[in-house]
Amino acid sequence: MSHTARQGPVGGSRQTTRTAGLLPRFAGLLWCALILWLALSNLVVPSYGYSRYETWAAVLAGAAVLVLAAGYPWLLSRLDAALSPVRWLQIPAALLGWAAVFAVSARVADAVRLPPDWDAAAIYYSGTAVSEGTPEAADRGYFEVNPNNLLLMLLLGKYLEAAESFGAVDLRQSVAYLNAAVLFSGMLLTYACGYLFGGKQAARLTLVPSIILIALSPWLPVFYSDTAGLLFPILILCLVGLAARSRLPGRLLLWAAAGAAAAVGYGIKPTVLIALAGAVLVLLLSIRRSNWRQDLLAGTVAAVLAAGTFAGTNAALNSWKEVSGFPAAGTSDSQTLPFTHFLKVGAQQYPGPHGDYYGAYNEKDRTSTLAVEDPKERFNAGLRAYTERVESMGPGGYAAFLNAKLRWITGDGSFFSWGEGSMDANAFLAEDSFSRWVQDFYGPGRPGFGFLLSVWQGTWFLLLGLCGAALFLRGERLQALGPVTARLGLLGLLVFLMFSEGRARFLYLYVPYFIVLGSLSLQAAEELAGRTWRRRARQAPADPAPKMVE
Repeated sequence: MSHTARQGPVGGSRQTTRTAGLLPRFAGLLWCALILWLALSNLVVPSYGYSRYETWAAVLAGAAVLVLAAGYPWLLSRLDAALSPVRWLQIPAALLGWAAVFAVSARVADAVRLPPDWDAAAIYYSGTAVSEGTPEAADRGYFEVNPNNLLLMLLLGKYLEAAESFGAVDLRQSVAYLNAAVLFSGMLLTYACGYLFGGKQAARLTLVPSIILIALSPWLPVFYSDTAGLLFPILILCLVGLAARSRLPGRLLLWAAAGAAAAVGYGIKPTVLIALAGAVLVLLLSIRRSNWRQDLLAGTVAAVLAAGTFAGTNAALNSWKEVSGFPAAGTSDSQTLPFTHFLKVGAQQYPGPHGDYYGAYNEKDRTSTLAVEDPKERFNAGLRAYTERVESMGPGGYAAFLNAKLRWITGDGSFFSWGEGSMDANAFLAEDSFSRWVQDFYGPGRPGFGFLLSVWQGTWFLLLGLCGAALFLRGERLQALGPVTARLGLLGLLVFLMFSEGRARFLYLYVPYFIVLGSLSLQAAEELAGRTWRRRARQAPADPAPKMVE
């Protein structure tokens, strides 16, 4: 394992970069190859989510986003040069820029807020009941079946209680602002991760795709675990990335913080745990031969600390949930859906509006699972149904199904927005003229939706292509602990979704990982192009000296 001193991306001092171990790097390259296949196959034979995009429009939009993403850092560097005589203005200018992004995101969120629907409705109305001191009005039956959403509901209740104490009148508007604030925080952490792994240039390369897919998220109209959970995987990546650059005491504190953050994120969206598991795995498989005793000891202590703070924070959150009285006193886990239910759901397909859905939620499977009263038998029934479905496909058929399922999950740049429940693009709550104009870009059937859908899809295709391009690019930064940790986490996520219930929506909380990895690949490609141009310029024959005319 290499351990190289170089000019670090953070600050101007020399930093130390730890290269990931051989096995994690190989797994990361495997993920790059898989992503490249999924991107190219979806370009050739698209697999649509709830909305159908035009491939040619998405490709053109992706090319335009590439130009913007690469050109925007150049514009910012010109601004830096213009402000160099008055350096004290640089920080206020940066704060003003970030404030403008948040203001736009919050205003758009206010414009496109919808009446709560599907699971998001149970969370919102129950949170409202808790905030108003009438917990008996909450949907307790929902949380008996879906206890995974209980923490988010309780946190939302506390937020709404605080909003009311500050004089908020429209709680749905307050939730829209909360959604925008959480996503904006995720965008800030994405920028910070880019800066940590690749310096200012890589951080600035994250801005354009972050604005498109996070600040102007396809899920901006709906507050749910997919948006609330987005904050945590990128926070964990930042913490372990900082830990890799810190001395031992600080490193252990950062790993402890990562464990606590993972516990909160896990309580909101269980797949957040994959981010911490991937980080621990990369750490333990990246022990340097020349310093193996120290690395093994430090890695083990860091992993134990992360596991301990995860367990402790998770226990504290569970105690808070029990004190809250949800589910109702006297109930048990007898109504919860076992993991085998999600395996069963993940092994079926049915027609969607623009092609088959693979492993998506369906009410028939849910009803059949809950019809089995005994929890143990419910677990076994789900496993039998999964086994029967796989056996009916046969080995080759199941492999083809899994390939189609991954293509379907990863091919949707709108992340299955508008595909849940009975959301209606004519049900927006805001009625002012500006909001009406914005709504025309956010709802299926609206006049501007095709344009914004193409921008989302083109940006997503661009990110997938850049992430896959790391298979052919070389560079110390691309093989460092942070980027390899992100790739391994995403590989674990895809493996999980391949077998469990899946939709493109379940990818959304890991979008910052794709943006960071895409920015590092774009930076490496730009550096490669620059080196190639300079080498050719040096090798070009000099013009012969003009002959003297007598």
